[in-house]
Amino acid sequence: MSSGKVVFLDVDGTITDYENRIPASAKRAIKAARAKGNRVYMCTGRSKAENPPELTEIGFDGMIGGNGAYVEDAGEVVMHQLITLDQCRHIVSWLEGRGLEFYLETNNGLFASRNFREAARPVLRLYAGRKGMAGADELETDDAMHGMVYGGELVRDDVNKVSFILSSYQDHLDSVEEFPDLKAGTWGVSL
Repeated sequence: MSSGKVVFLDVDGTITDYENRIPASAKRAIKAARAKGNRVYMCTGRSKAENPPELTEIGFDGMIGGNGAYVEDAGEVVMHQLITLDQCRHIVSWLEGRGLEFYLETNNGLFASRNFREAARPVLRLYAGRKGMAGADELETDDAMHGMVYGGELVRDDVNKVSFILSSYQDHLDSVEEFPDLKAGTWGVSL
């Protein structure tokens, strides 16, 4: 084992800015840390498919992704906790029944509900604007979310996590009650 340190870096707002750009200084710092014998891991809420090639090409020793659902070290999967097919079926049915738009995060892609692109646009624009992003009022869903797949199968057995757009905070509270076996969290903005 190397005598170097282990470094865990968040992605959004740390390696990338809120416009999803990677500063050259971040790339240099990660490469320099690894060159000195340190191990550098990406530690993010993103699933593997959400990471654009420019990010992964920097070179990491591994990643903790999907809010901890996926752990990889030196190219080897150490742990991968998935939502079961039955859980996914229940989640998709519940969300569709409430008219909520969502996407399923997998390491193979982000699989969006029918109207997610349109529903996410104002939410993402508001969020990006509050983060100070230039041109936030022109942001498109696909610009902000790498790996989005539209028209794909929504009941799947490879899901790390599910994200959905709240119509009110009550949706979150109801999801906690509806899915007591899953961890529910919330972030973002209020419309």
